[in-house]
Amino acid sequence: MLFGKLKFHPRESLPEQQVPLVHWVWRSYFKTSLIPLLMFEIALVSLYFISTEISNRENIQTVKEIAEQDVIQLARREAVGINRQLEGVARATDFLRRRTGQVMAQHNGFYHDDPARFAYSRNGAYYTTRDNGGSAVFYSGYVPIGPEQREKAIRSAGLDPVFKGLKESFPLVVQVYYNTFDSLNRIYPYFDVLEQYPDRMDIPSYNFYYEADLKHNPQRKVVWTDVYADPAGQGWMTSCIAPVYTGDFLEGVVGLDVTVGSIIKEVLDLDIPWQGYGLLVSRQGTIIALPKVGESDWGLKEFTEHHYSKAIMQDTFKPAAFNVFKNGRDRSLSSVLQNREEGMRHVNLGGKRIVAWATIPETGWKLLVTVPEDKVYAPAHSLSSRLNFIAWLMLGGMLAFYIVFFSLLYRRARQMSEFVSRPLERIDGMVKRVAAGDFVQDAPVFNVDELSRTAQGIVQMGARIDAASQSRARVEEALKERTRQLQSVFDLSPDGFIAVNSDSEIMLVNPAFCRITGTEASDWLGLKESRFWRKLTCFARQPITYPAEERHSFRIELERPRPRVLQCEIRDVEELQQGTRNKVVYFHDVTKSEELERMKGQFLATAAHELRTPLTSVMGYAELLKSDLLPSELQAEAYDVILSQSRLLVRIINELLELARIEGKGSMDFDIQSYEAQSLASAVVNEYPVPSGRSGVLAHLLPEVKIYVDAEKFKGVLNNVIDNAYMYSAGGDVTLDMMVDTGSGYNRIGFAIGDTGIGMTEEEVSHVFDRFWRADNSGHLPGSGLGMSIADEVVRLMAGEIEIESTLGIGTTVTIWLPEDVSAESRLESDE
Repeated sequence: MLFGKLKFHPRESLPEQQVPLVHWVWRSYFKTSLIPLLMFEIALVSLYFISTEISNRENIQTVKEIAEQDVIQLARREAVGINRQLEGVARATDFLRRRTGQVMAQHNGFYHDDPARFAYSRNGAYYTTRDNGGSAVFYSGYVPIGPEQREKAIRSAGLDPVFKGLKESFPLVVQVYYNTFDSLNRIYPYFDVLEQYPDRMDIPSYNFYYEADLKHNPQRKVVWTDVYADPAGQGWMTSCIAPVYTGDFLEGVVGLDVTVGSIIKEVLDLDIPWQGYGLLVSRQGTIIALPKVGESDWGLKEFTEHHYSKAIMQDTFKPAAFNVFKNGRDRSLSSVLQNREEGMRHVNLGGKRIVAWATIPETGWKLLVTVPEDKVYAPAHSLSSRLNFIAWLMLGGMLAFYIVFFSLLYRRARQMSEFVSRPLERIDGMVKRVAAGDFVQDAPVFNVDELSRTAQGIVQMGARIDAASQSRARVEEALKERTRQLQSVFDLSPDGFIAVNSDSEIMLVNPAFCRITGTEASDWLGLKESRFWRKLTCFARQPITYPAEERHSFRIELERPRPRVLQCEIRDVEELQQGTRNKVVYFHDVTKSEELERMKGQFLATAAHELRTPLTSVMGYAELLKSDLLPSELQAEAYDVILSQSRLLVRIINELLELARIEGKGSMDFDIQSYEAQSLASAVVNEYPVPSGRSGVLAHLLPEVKIYVDAEKFKGVLNNVIDNAYMYSAGGDVTLDMMVDTGSGYNRIGFAIGDTGIGMTEEEVSHVFDRFWRADNSGHLPGSGLGMSIADEVVRLMAGEIEIESTLGIGTTVTIWLPEDVSAESRLESDE
């Protein structure tokens, strides 16, 4: 017996002492395994607590650094957003400067003001007395006003269309004006200039004029003023101004005014997390926009209005307390704000705050993002608490485990002594006989299944040793055939492969890799592996780092010969005979699959959101009805909501099914035939249920025109577009006009449905065919947002297209273009 004859020697000097197998197994296992394991576990737990503490600190520091970087990135991003708006205003100012020079140079222009609305004040000012929908004019009389000056004032009315267009195009702009060297002021919108402006006002002495003159602005570019009180009565504002020259003579200055209130609203609209807020500071350090939430931090109360007890006779700027460079509450912040374009600081502003800033390039202003430290660092502290809880939980679990484990182990040791001793002696004899060359053995059966399998394995081992030499030759031949098959797979695979030998040289390149890179195999063969990766980098969007040994899978984004995303894997191949190690590098093109996954995820998320909205209404009203808490007079309204939302849900599901059917079957589900276009359109117009109080569709149809379509699907598309026309126009007529287009190389028939509704911007028009997109998301208008998407799919499958023209606030025209039906013979030639 292997175990039964073993002696336990506590010390070398003691006599031999036989012990029961169960004690020997337990003591041996305890000394050789359990004690080292227990010590190891104790060391491991200690190491875990130490590493957890270190990791905890590192994680907290990392989370803080990430949060701080997020704040900086937020300041940069929001500064870019504000800069875009200010750039637009600056470009508009530059356009106004050029247009002003053209208008004022045209003495015989066709657009003149009405002289009858001008009059002289008792102090010699020449001004407008009434509003004709254009600008107000104030010739202050600082320079005597004669016929030439009066003609100049009247001629300047040519600027009114430009003033109006700029005012309507830029929400930030509150007024547009042109000031001249001789104190002429034309300003839009109109107001009572005599009531607001001081007598004999010297306009060139104000900052909104002289900051653009040759002394302050030698480059003659568009500039922004500091914050000042507007003489025209609009309160505190900043202006984007530009000089108008005739040769080297400064004729005047044009400007677009932006009030502090408008800028504050823009800042308040910034999406700043952590309960933070934005703050705008000018180049000179003056606070331009301070939201109310930040007034206590900075110890200031923002000025949004100026109280005009009398006319402003000179420049009036914000008080010195609003200059953060000179009077900031934190001196270190004031200093670094002056000297750095962007950055981040921890400051104390009535509490610990993180202040990050970025410069707006257009104006040189700085956008400060201020967030409370405790809000930013809350995730880090929460992470620390969770990690500590997990550590103590693991310690308790380990202690419980070892208590149960030791108990079960001792019991198992007793069982092992009963089942192992007898079978082991017989197995020992079998092993010795096999070792002596007697390979044929009888397999005994033991109570322990593992021992029985061990005995059977010894028997099978002898038989396999004998058969191994005979099968070796057959295996080698099979390996050769397998190699030939793998070579064929290698050559025919749609994925790219390269093989690298033990000298790190490219020894094999398959055709698929050459197709992916647009190269020949000879361009790569013989290159060193490091040289191969540097050369492949020339095809990639970003540099490819030479992969380390442990890095076996990574992504590569190629830009040429065309954009692709490749999943690259590296496998080591060991040559058994030579003892060398080669590599195979595998390139799998995942471009299409990644794009499909992205589109699938986006569609599912949108569909789930749109389905949840009506379901929420149905469930909410159903619960109110069930609870008997809803007054009886409101129950009918609740039933109506449930019914309307259920119908909307059914409509969304039907439209989703329709989309799925179209995408799955394409045009195979269509019954396309030749139809009289006038007949199909008339049927839709005559059957359409016109909303109460609205006039029917005004149709202008062409006779004797045929189109090749699925009649029902065409009528569904036309009906859907007419639905939208009525839905998004509160009044006015809905029209349907047929037209023929011959300019595309073939005739096509157009059905133009027009309305005088809310209209759309260019950005909104670009989303019309997006699934679940709606022009009005207020919830007052029914609809699922899938109609135009389905219409687009149907029309495309009938070889047509949909064009949309829309102007915000004016209306929308949707034109459905379909090819005119031709003879069967012509269609056959076209298909060929």
